[in-house]
Amino acid sequence: DNTNGCISAGPHFNPNQQEHGGPTDAVRHVGDLGNVEANAEGKVKVNIIDKQISLSGPNSILGRTIVVHAD
Repeated sequence: DNTNGCISAGPHFNPNQQEHGGPTDAVRHVGDLGNVEANAEGKVKVNIIDKQISLSGPNSILGRTIVVHAD
């Protein structure tokens, strides 16, 4: 449901109630996956390997939204 734009996605995924951080920080939102940069054509390819996200259990990202935004 994208009725209200990105607001419909909800806040950062943060099941452990942590502070914001970078993707390599030990303490961070599970949803803090870092930044990506597009090339001159506006395209980006990203491969994320992360020790906090999962496809099952309390940190599962199944059914969640990934939001990419400028600036």
